[in-house]
Amino acid sequence: MTDLTPTHTVKQSEMISRAMIRAICALIIGVLALVSYATFTGRTPSATVPQGNVVKSRLIIIEAENTGAARIFTADGELIADLSAKQGGFISSIDRSLRRQRVVADLPKSGPVLLTLDDLNRLKISDPQSGWSADLMAFGSSNIGAFAMLLDAPTKGN
Repeated sequence: MTDLTPTHTVKQSEMISRAMIRAICALIIGVLALVSYATFTGRTPSATVPQGNVVKSRLIIIEAENTGAARIFTADGELIADLSAKQGGFISSIDRSLRRQRVVADLPKSGPVLLTLDDLNRLKISDPQSGWSADLMAFGSSNIGAFAMLLDAPTKGN
């Protein structure tokens, strides 16, 4: 018969070497030291989005559906765009993020958001109620275009 019992058993203490544990501890202590140094010296974050002066802005109200379709209105309630699920997918996803932030902040789900373009050509959407904002430049040119057309779009009436 064949003997299937293991010939070498590993003790629990030998599964992770002492050198590996020491290296991990050194890494954790190093990260804590760097973060503490940056915090105590008041070092400004280097990976922040540049801020420009606002060139154009528009208050809009987004009414999105779970299908991706979206209707965008001015703050006065005039229709700007009525987008199908294919056209409004990105706008609808931004609206879901916005609504989630409002739920977390215990605010009404609907309300106007501010769409701005600055002199650095960066498009940004921000929520005056919750303080949430997103720099839309991170989402690619086709997604930026979905919001950029809303800045100058004429109203279509109700």
